[in-house]
Amino acid sequence: MPMKPGRCAALAAAVMLALSPVAVQAQDNSAAMTEVVRQLRETATKMAGQLPPEDIAEMRRSADEMEHQIKAGAFNTVAPADDPNDVTGRLMREHGGIVDWLENETACAGYSWETWKTYRLDTGDRDAERDVLCQKAYAHYERYFYLARDGKTAPARVELEAYDAAAHAAVDFYKRR
Repeated sequence: MPMKPGRCAALAAAVMLALSPVAVQAQDNSAAMTEVVRQLRETATKMAGQLPPEDIAEMRRSADEMEHQIKAGAFNTVAPADDPNDVTGRLMREHGGIVDWLENETACAGYSWETWKTYRLDTGDRDAERDVLCQKAYAHYERYFYLARDGKTAPARVELEAYDAAAHAAVDFYKRR
């Protein structure tokens, strides 16, 4: 049974999608894209007689175009260097995409940058020390938030670094208890 027009493009997209995890992980995607071209041509050959000739021709044209793009270096990319000033990016990489990572830690459960001025721990004998550490971390985060919101990048970065250091201090203190 012949495939409807346009199904060829969907088939090519499916082949590319199947190989996309390989392409995403590599810095030089040329090899992965060469494999896509190979599979696209192989599929065109196998589907000859089952698809209309114009669909087979379109698959081969797509393969030719991708091959031309590979030769032109379109899939050879260099991974961007980490910016040492990108504190937000670093925190997101280190903490699963979260900047306010302390919010997910038991050490300062109940705290947030919006509640740090009024919330207090009262569950144990070392809470006063832990309170101070959590308050300090969230005071920095609150300042970071407002500075970043107002477009003051450099001071916001300083406060975010201070938040991260204070958050680590709170978590470390909690783990030593």
